[in-house]
Amino acid sequence: MRPYLGAALLWLACAALPGAAQEFPALYSVAGVAADDVLNIRSAPSASAEIIGTLAPDQAGVEVVAADGSGKWGLVNSGERSGWAALRYLTRAAAEDGLALPRRFSCFGTEPFWILNITQEDAAVYASHGGHTRLDAGRVLTSRNHGGHYLLPLEGGTAAVIRRSACSDGMSGRSFGLSVDLLQLDAPALQSGCCSLAP
Repeated sequence: MRPYLGAALLWLACAALPGAAQEFPALYSVAGVAADDVLNIRSAPSASAEIIGTLAPDQAGVEVVAADGSGKWGLVNSGERSGWAALRYLTRAAAEDGLALPRRFSCFGTEPFWILNITQEDAAVYASHGGHTRLDAGRVLTSRNHGGHYLLPLEGGTAAVIRRSACSDGMSGRSFGLSVDLLQLDAPALQSGCCSLAP
């Protein structure tokens, strides 16, 4: 009986591993930091690395873009650059109503500059040098055969194809964990850029 019990426990442990894996980017809140202290952001994933920024002890909406190889440090943006914060002081925010991505997030690109501020199941506001356009927005759909690939349907034959992959805005030292292709099908056009989950 014991060999079977051991095998069953081993199988359960292995089956639980994929579910335990963290998916980035994701939003976190600072936790476990004293009210009169801060959580340091460092230039490298090491407690001895240079401090390049800080997070307040009650700060929420912190976007962790990726984790280092040890899983102990998370890559976050601070000003115009990115750095590393200790994940033991960050608590992952719960998913909103089962949404694959937060209800509100933004995507953007450069040359030409554009931004798309999205509220799922409501609207997306597209802004560029040509002005602002409001588009009805649906719910982010997850690819049927590839995790980490998403589609956001918008009105007027427009859609955003979003992927979990490293992305740079090309203008700063910040890092992002989502890339986007904004497609307009009526008058064919394509713009590419990054997305951020941070409020």
